Amino acid sequence: MTSPATALRLEGVGKCYMVSTLAARETFPQTLNRLLTGNSSRRALWALRGLSFELARGEVLGVIGANGAGKSTLLMLLAQIIAPTEGRVEVHGKSSIFFQLASGLRPQLTVLDNFSVCAALLGIERAKFRELLPAMVEFSGLGDYLHARYGELSSGLAARVPFAAAVHAKLDIVMADEMIAVGDEAFQQKCFKTFEEFRRSGKTMVLASHGMDLVAKLCTKSLYLRGGAAAYFGDPIEAIRRYGADSSAPGSALARAEPLL
Repeated sequence: MTSPATALRLEGVGKCYMVSTLAARETFPQTLNRLLTGNSSRRALWALRGLSFELARGEVLGVIGANGAGKSTLLMLLAQIIAPTEGRVEVHGKSSIFFQLASGLRPQLTVLDNFSVCAALLGIERAKFRELLPAMVEFSGLGDYLHARYGELSSGLAARVPFAAAVHAKLDIVMADEMIAVGDEAFQQKCFKTFEEFRRSGKTMVLASHGMDLVAKLCTKSLYLRGGAAAYFGDPIEAIRRYGADSSAPGSALARAEPLL
């Protein structure tokens, strides 16, 4: 039975994608052969497999691992953007994922319009959005760009729009990837202070990051993913130590690992 204090719980979770083994698109004869014989030109690629852990309300989880270890897939599962192929994901509370929020923005619209789009994606009502907009704009530092087209912004400035909107939404569970590393040093410090405030206020957070300092300073637990599986779950310093040892080992599995999602 799940405890009332539980924010996130995974049981034997796996996510499988079917990927093509052909260099080009399947031809009609190949399609016909596949349908008649059952042979497929696609193979199973497990981005995550056998993942089980539980996170209590108010805890901060740092997810670390090499590129392709499954960090982004895990965040999308926790945000309930995608469903697991096997196992069970429980999420108790309102959540959103910062980097997926940015995918809904429109380059041809103004920065102001895209603040409104972010608010809609976060489920913020129109009246509440108008109330929160000044704080969002102040946090982002984009007051001089409100009527510029979003697509005209640099990548660093553009990333501030979804981040500023998301930090002002009433989320129980905050999930973010490397967006905290986007932008100049002053904005990065502002983001870090915001995460610290979230932690002090008792919000649950899941941060997928290559920033070991961030994980060490902010997180109460860490999940080290290796090849789509949990190599370690527990103390952040120990997770960082194990990740560093694996990364520096000659001919390590990290160097040979097949790319995942």
